[in-house]
Amino acid sequence: MKRIMFTGIMPALLSPVNEDGSIREKPLRRLVRDLSGTGITGFYLCGATGEGIAMAPERRMELAEIVKDEAPAEMKLINHVGAGDLATVRRLARHSRETGLDGISSVPPFFFNYDERGIIDYYRAMSDESAGLPMLIYASPLSGPLLPVSTVEKMLDIPGFIGMKFTNPNYYLLSRYKKIGGGDINIINGPDETCLLGLLMGADGAIGSTYNVMPRLFVELYGHVKAGRIAEARALQMKADDLIELMLGSDVISCCKLMLDQRGYNVGETNAPMKRLTAGQKAAFLAALDQMGGVDAFV
Repeated sequence: MKRIMFTGIMPALLSPVNEDGSIREKPLRRLVRDLSGTGITGFYLCGATGEGIAMAPERRMELAEIVKDEAPAEMKLINHVGAGDLATVRRLARHSRETGLDGISSVPPFFFNYDERGIIDYYRAMSDESAGLPMLIYASPLSGPLLPVSTVEKMLDIPGFIGMKFTNPNYYLLSRYKKIGGGDINIINGPDETCLLGLLMGADGAIGSTYNVMPRLFVELYGHVKAGRIAEARALQMKADDLIELMLGSDVISCCKLMLDQRGYNVGETNAPMKRLTAGQKAAFLAALDQMGGVDAFV
């Protein structure tokens, strides 16, 4: 089995929602359609940026179906199916296969303390329900410490397991993961602000929040890296980081949604009780953004 299946730049898709948590279908379809024309290679659904953990399973399934219907056939669709209960995880994994998505992903089981056997059994259950659909660990600090390299090595025996979305600044550890299976493991960078570092340390692609609002910048960055033009890639990373630094001072998901709303997408607020910006915070962010060239200075 060749495990390197997902490459390039993939937005962690924002989820346009109403106050009751229902999906805003028209803005979602427009966002998927427009982003698909920027050179990206696919979408990561219902992860942290997509607010999946804060959404009802039915809403998550509805979103996946809409994106599958709207996205061009060449777009790779990875669905985060993690949840606090295994029944929901199984349900979402099965639905991902039935919907025709290209892969599934999940944070390790969280909140309670799980031993290695419990973690491996969790991912094996995902594999069983999805009939071996390509599967990625979502290595996020939101779900606890990173898994030991030895645990990930044992997961190579799980049908469909191909690698991980690595959202962590420890790039030494990324390089250790990338040695698993003799390098035949799909490692995808997570932190937008260090996309270049991840690619230089062996990541095959990148999934990120801010790719919703500046996809072309990161597509160009990725192209420079692949062509060996590191100085050009570094200049783009530094430009992106100016905006990311501003977002980190508020809330990245809320700021991305605000930028899209300023561009006319009407994606709405985050799912309650997730953090939302006050009117004053929104005004301050937009004023600072204007000093950097405005909402369209970063694409």
